[in-house]
Amino acid sequence: GIEHLEHASDKFLYPVARDAAERIVSSLKALAQVTQCEIAGSVRRKKEIIGDIDILITAAEQDRAIIFKTFLSHPDVVSTIAAGDTKSSVILKSGIHCDLRVVNENAFPFALNYFTGSKEHNVAMRSLARTSGWSLNEYNFSIIPGVDEKQKNQKPPDCKNEAAIYHALGLQFIPPELRENTGEIEAARKNQIPTLIEEKDLRGTFHCHTTNSDGNHSLEEMVHAAKKLGWEYLGIADHSQAAAYARGLKPDRARAEIKTIAALNDQMHDFRIFAGVECDILPDGSMDYDDALLSQFDYVVASIHSKFKMTEAEATQRIVKALTNKYVTMLGHPTGRLLLEREGYPLNLHEIISVAGDLGKCIEINAHPMRLDLDWRYIKFAKEKGVRIAINPDAHNIDGLQDVRYGIGIARKGWLEAADVLNTRSVKAVEKYFKET
Repeated sequence: GIEHLEHASDKFLYPVARDAAERIVSSLKALAQVTQCEIAGSVRRKKEIIGDIDILITAAEQDRAIIFKTFLSHPDVVSTIAAGDTKSSVILKSGIHCDLRVVNENAFPFALNYFTGSKEHNVAMRSLARTSGWSLNEYNFSIIPGVDEKQKNQKPPDCKNEAAIYHALGLQFIPPELRENTGEIEAARKNQIPTLIEEKDLRGTFHCHTTNSDGNHSLEEMVHAAKKLGWEYLGIADHSQAAAYARGLKPDRARAEIKTIAALNDQMHDFRIFAGVECDILPDGSMDYDDALLSQFDYVVASIHSKFKMTEAEATQRIVKALTNKYVTMLGHPTGRLLLEREGYPLNLHEIISVAGDLGKCIEINAHPMRLDLDWRYIKFAKEKGVRIAINPDAHNIDGLQDVRYGIGIARKGWLEAADVLNTRSVKAVEKYFKET
């Protein structure tokens, strides 16, 4: 417990850091003296865990004093670590360390690129610049003194934005989420950076709970909220009976919910409710409901909620067995982790992903900010294996539906395009997928 506390005490969930950063940025952008203002660092890269906040601005030298005064006196600031002419550092109410840097207009694209990171991405960029005889830092490109004339290209161009920096190095622009040195430089050199998924691409989602189990809003309220978001469908996946702590549905209640959803669908012509279930994977890998009941759902999310302390081999086989059930559609929060609270159970995720690909099963990105599971580091592999991904909020109330935005960030970090994600499909295409899986 002490080791975990030491590891997590100076780390924060992405939404906490993002919201804190946006409040600071909002106050700075309201100042006429600020000409540019952007969040950088791991917040811009949408990492699931954030260490600190970096904010960059441009402003005339004579205006900087009032800008830093506004920053240091912001209501979220509880203490000042350092106050200078070009950089100030504070601690926010949330406990997050926040740095504000001011740079001149010409340096801004370079500073934004540098302070966005990651460190590994920056190292790769600097190495690439050297092959052209240039030095790349947070201020500019410069010609390396004494470089061989045959190696040196022409003087580096002026860069008015980040895209120009990449283009100067012969690269396609690399979105911030991909800057983790996981092959993005090579892909950009070949003009193979994908068109990443955006939140507007989603047409609905599948893993949501109602008051029938442990949700806080009724089925009708969840549907109404989904329609307000402009979605075309919503999947309801209340808990199965083993999740007694979550008012899991006994078989008779599950069948009643299926009938209720069917009746509501008969009343609607512009929206589709999918009747699903989040069915527990029991310790031996079997499902919490028998096949006769599972067959009545439109889809089944298979999840683990018990007996976390298994060996890697045991836990992996448990999930593999569940995936072989012909009525299981998708795997829910694969590792069961709770960020900054609980490590996931040990799994051979490469094996699980490969099995899911072979069986045509879907794996979710659980978009709840405490989960963000499947981890983005495995998503690219899942894409290579042809695994369909669903971005699900695991919503227990109407506000929770909007957590899909965090799943989008993780999907983008995993190189996903709209076509890779199940819930970018139309109602008919989703129906077809559910029938075939």
